[in-house]
Amino acid sequence: MLVGNLDAWLPQFRDLEERMAVAVEAAWPVCIAPLQAIKDTMTHEDHITEHLVRSLIRTKLVPGRIVYQYTLLAEDVHGNVSISGNIDFVLTIGDDEDVYLACECKRLNVPYMRGVRGLVGEYVDEGLMRFVTGQYSNALPSAMMLGYVMNARTDIARRGVKRAMAVRKTAIGLQSDLDAPLVNGRPIRFHTTHDCLPGHRIEVAHTLLAWP
Repeated sequence: MLVGNLDAWLPQFRDLEERMAVAVEAAWPVCIAPLQAIKDTMTHEDHITEHLVRSLIRTKLVPGRIVYQYTLLAEDVHGNVSISGNIDFVLTIGDDEDVYLACECKRLNVPYMRGVRGLVGEYVDEGLMRFVTGQYSNALPSAMMLGYVMNARTDIARRGVKRAMAVRKTAIGLQSDLDAPLVNGRPIRFHTTHDCLPGHRIEVAHTLLAWP
């Protein structure tokens, strides 16, 4: 657990997230190369994330130890322990298992037989919301989300996510939604801040990765 004001820790987490984002961008082409031949509706985020984590480790750019499917344990008032969730992957920070930079991954703009499904609601409700409720990154100042944009239209995916968050503004405690400057050929990046149900505020950095 972090000690002191979370704002004091935020710059360190931002620096780690920015370095992780660089590593993700470098690893992405390596990650999807062996999946191109089998890319279809059934290429789910878990399978993509397994390849991404392996590629991240091989880049040697990750600023620390990365753990795939990071298991969270919760203890109730009677002392009974159970699994409360599995984060897609985390960057561990120090020796405290409660301190980490979490990353949750979701597909967006998935082509199906009857057309493209944006899945922006799932991105917010089944991804971002886990940080808002405190299920993931509880009492931590920052987290990451990756959007695997399956038809490469990251601009449309960004607009869809923005609308989905606006509709759920109260539910997700949305305080800000800021786009990073666009750089041609690079992933779309934006940052959101949220008031979480446990009482702290969290900053989430989003990266939308185009699958060509």
